[in-house]
Amino acid sequence: MDHAKRIKRIASNTVWFFTSRMAEVVNSLLLIALVARYLGVKEFGVYSFLVVVCWAVLPLFFVLQRILVRDIAVDKGRASEIVGTGLTLIGLSAPPILIFAMLILLIFRVDTIYFVALAINVVVITFAALNSVCTSAFIGFEKVRYETLVSFAVSSMSVVFMLAAIHFDMGINGAFTAFMLSNIIGFCISLLILAKLGVRPVIKIDFGRMRYFLKECGYLALNMIIISIYAYMGVFFLKEFATDYDIGIFQAPARLLNRLNIIPASFSVAMYPVLAALTSVTYQKERIDHMITTACRLILIATIPMSLIGFAMADELMLLLFGAKFAYSAVLFRIMILGINFNFLIYMFEPLLIILHKQRSIFILNLILIILSAAVYYPLTRFSGAYGASVASFVSTVLYLGIYLYFISSIVGLMPLLKGAYLPVAGGLCAFGLVYFLAGYYQKFIVLAAALAVYALFAMKAFSFEEILFMKGLLKKKG
Repeated sequence: MDHAKRIKRIASNTVWFFTSRMAEVVNSLLLIALVARYLGVKEFGVYSFLVVVCWAVLPLFFVLQRILVRDIAVDKGRASEIVGTGLTLIGLSAPPILIFAMLILLIFRVDTIYFVALAINVVVITFAALNSVCTSAFIGFEKVRYETLVSFAVSSMSVVFMLAAIHFDMGINGAFTAFMLSNIIGFCISLLILAKLGVRPVIKIDFGRMRYFLKECGYLALNMIIISIYAYMGVFFLKEFATDYDIGIFQAPARLLNRLNIIPASFSVAMYPVLAALTSVTYQKERIDHMITTACRLILIATIPMSLIGFAMADELMLLLFGAKFAYSAVLFRIMILGINFNFLIYMFEPLLIILHKQRSIFILNLILIILSAAVYYPLTRFSGAYGASVASFVSTVLYLGIYLYFISSIVGLMPLLKGAYLPVAGGLCAFGLVYFLAGYYQKFIVLAAALAVYALFAMKAFSFEEILFMKGLLKKKG
């Protein structure tokens, strides 16, 4: 394949991948709204805890896909064996993980009536993981459109089955059953597409290959467990010190904000190969410094208005998505959304450290983060419940960014955040101040429009002369 065709293929796959992720974001927001409105605050808290328990103990399932994609891309002729071993490994891992998840429920004294719901959710995650093994072949064969097709099918069927579960009033078990059925059907569709590609998974227990996969995935899975604990720490502390109602009120805005991470994740995917190219032969510090500085500045410029609008319209947003029962979630949403821009920046720093071969440093930094975050969550959730958890979420995000920034600045030697960031940050502070102090006295939309205009004045000055010329050129071409 010549260079032009390769570039065209990469661009096409990127578009398909981004389309798939955006569709998942929209679908997940719709499903969260349906489940929350149907179950109510307290039952949604139980539902969220069961979801968190599964995600906290199942990282191996989804880390495996990265290894499979790599191996299939290198040796497509052995795709049937590789996929078959992956499917076998997932199937054998599910029962012990179910037992471990049930032990977590016992530790947190969850009512045994919810064990059935947990078992169904483990089946949901298992089939989602089996599906990810199949889609790893699509990606390895550079047929990402098939992954998008399966994603659309699962998403649409999830909504249909969820509406059916709500119509027949099947409760929390019905909600998980809706996801289970859609993922089973999605897995069947993936198998049919694999057959079209000539891949017929060989299901057998190959201990040698399984040990290889476990060894390759072990470090990444352990790191993902740490990140999962960090991401869901508030839920575990609330389960111990507060009530299911607190978990529901806290998780409604938290899960909404988590879905927005697709923006920096997609941006970092686009940046990854460029940064890797700069470090493949020689370490070009100045060029990496410039690129990461520009990326961080553009992320801030683009996402501060998003957090500003969310802060101003929190009441309307929570009412629209979750209903009047979740009205207090708007207060928590305003606190947590203040940290979303910091979280977006973190998505740029971690790939940079991976490219610079600092994986062990990432693991150590995340361990430090877990300890510091636990020290923040413990007193706040114990004495202030869901409100304290939202404050702790914001503080831990700031700590997360601070730890990475300190490491990058003092050890790696790059200063990506400070250069060029002060103008959008200053504009954001002024805009947030206008909304916070004036929205209660004047018409909210007028105040928000004025705040965005003030921010735009600062943001425009943050663009370099070359970037302004580039944007003018694009506008002329579109004209």
